[in-house]
Amino acid sequence: MPVSKQGFTSVLLAVDGSQVSMRAAEHAARIAKQDGAQLTAIHIVPSPPFEIPGEAADYYDVARKNAKKWMHDVEGVAARFGVNFKSDIIVGAFSVVDAIVAYAESVSVDLIVSGTRGNTPSDRIRMGSVASGLVEYASCSVLVIR
Repeated sequence: MPVSKQGFTSVLLAVDGSQVSMRAAEHAARIAKQDGAQLTAIHIVPSPPFEIPGEAADYYDVARKNAKKWMHDVEGVAARFGVNFKSDIIVGAFSVVDAIVAYAESVSVDLIVSGTRGNTPSDRIRMGSVASGLVEYASCSVLVIR
């Protein structure tokens, strides 16, 4: 989706609780302020890679609590910039990338902002798998913050 002369109208921030995710929040809020855009933060809680009887509920409960804290932190960033803010938590996704892309398309997002971490030497050479997937599959602009 091309950017209009007025700039972005809807910015989606992918949040994972990392420091780089919070840096991405600063950039997303700055862009939303500059363009008068809606800022939406989203966190995807993936399905666990394997099922552990009786522990899935605990996994999702902890994940939701963490996500709510991160959203509160992002809300503070948005408030500092004076931008419209909302958040969403998607639980039980099989693919984080697919869930973010589908969400972005469902609410007609102009820009997705995501952080990427370079934890290993090979990660420093290329983007992380989520950021890379967003760049490859999103139908809107994607800004990756390191």
